[in-house]
Amino acid sequence: MRRVPPASLLLMAVLALSGCFHAKQPEAPAATLPALAHGLIETLEAEGALASAYVVDARTGEPLFKHREHARLLPASTMKVVSTASALSALGPDYRFQTPVALAGTLDNGLFLGDVVVEPTGDPSLGSWRFAETAQACEQVADAMRARGVRQWRGHVRVRSAPDAEFPFGPGWAWDDAAYAYSAAPTAFVFRENVVDVLLSRQAGADCAQPPTIQVAPAFATLTAVIHVDMSAERPSLACVRQRGGPGVRCVWRSPADTCPRSAAVKLSVDEPEQLFSACVETALLERGIPRLPLTLEAPSAPAPLVPSPLLTLSSPPLSELVKVTNKESLNLYAERLGLRFARQRAGSESYAALRGALTDELTRRGIPSRDLRPVDGSGLSRYNLATARGLVGVIFTSLRESYGDALLDSLPVAGQDGTLATRPVTPETAGRIRAKTGTLSGQKCFVGVVDRPGDAEHPRVVFALMLGNMDDGTALPANVAFDRFAEALVTLPLR
Repeated sequence: MRRVPPASLLLMAVLALSGCFHAKQPEAPAATLPALAHGLIETLEAEGALASAYVVDARTGEPLFKHREHARLLPASTMKVVSTASALSALGPDYRFQTPVALAGTLDNGLFLGDVVVEPTGDPSLGSWRFAETAQACEQVADAMRARGVRQWRGHVRVRSAPDAEFPFGPGWAWDDAAYAYSAAPTAFVFRENVVDVLLSRQAGADCAQPPTIQVAPAFATLTAVIHVDMSAERPSLACVRQRGGPGVRCVWRSPADTCPRSAAVKLSVDEPEQLFSACVETALLERGIPRLPLTLEAPSAPAPLVPSPLLTLSSPPLSELVKVTNKESLNLYAERLGLRFARQRAGSESYAALRGALTDELTRRGIPSRDLRPVDGSGLSRYNLATARGLVGVIFTSLRESYGDALLDSLPVAGQDGTLATRPVTPETAGRIRAKTGTLSGQKCFVGVVDRPGDAEHPRVVFALMLGNMDDGTALPANVAFDRFAEALVTLPLR
């Protein structure tokens, strides 16, 4: 066998390598939105999930990407986009809730004998800590009474009954949500978002098996709460449910046997916001040196005739601000009250039957068929709502073409900046360009919003929806990761 000299071997190797470098290499597939989206969807559906997506040009409505866009899934909190857009359409961004307060009684030498009467108008922000103009509602009432000359009073704070008030919870709401702040009942009269803060605490060295100390805030609030202690859990937790057949809540404070947590806190809903408001007004009056006298005191002889007299009107922030906190913070109570106010404007009644009818009519006006959106409540807590990606995109697309469109757009959380998307990852390319409302229920995850595409003259802005159903906590591709990749692709990748 002929041996090849070492030098010749070296030359052959160099020539072989040179040939490799000059040979045409296979090209990687072009990175486009459809390629990335289909890859995400295949991964999700391979594990049993159901994915639905729809993307359109924000100016023309031209479909740019679609996958099962007609599939009906639970919209969860993306339903808030429907209710807030409808309220803005019917009432306008500058609308304010006005809550009249009057004195019904007599004032004699600084002593007021009678009631403070409130007309409920469904203002979800009354007494809320979120706005400077609403946080001091009780103080405003007390200041107005002092300015009127009241120095003592005997009577009640009374909230008139709403004529069309019905059961306090929306149809299709889950009972095990009812105790918590996020499921506070959208009553005709709302005060402090119908929520109190409950703090559980133990002193150092206290027996962990014994019930803890319960503190309720604000200080004038009362709440019937029964606390049980469970020392056999794997990890600390605090879970509460409404008492069946009675007022108040029952909570279980769980912790491992070798752990003794010293404190826990939870926001819980209240049954009667009228009592909360009454206690608040009474506290504010007392702080101004205006005591409430016992009702057993004998009234002065020959009292003057009872003449109701307007005292003041408590005003909410403009609707644009209410919509902003509704969508950015995903506030269920606000969404319900705005939806019911919309129903009164369009159908003359604040009932869920009226809301369904009014929303259906509004969607028809926008050209969105009932098969694409079946609204039942305003917040998305109802398990009876159904929506398609095409229907949700249609709500935003039509809203952007109307006068209130900027107000709705400004209400959507911005990825990496605020609201429910504040902690989502962004890049220099995507920062400030992804606005979306999220929605979550058991096994369901939805995203709907608007994405800006700088440098794309043909499609500078798109409207999108991505809906995921039958999701499991242990999927290889978590829903939030899928959304982040999908949204980033909408900003950075070619759409075709």
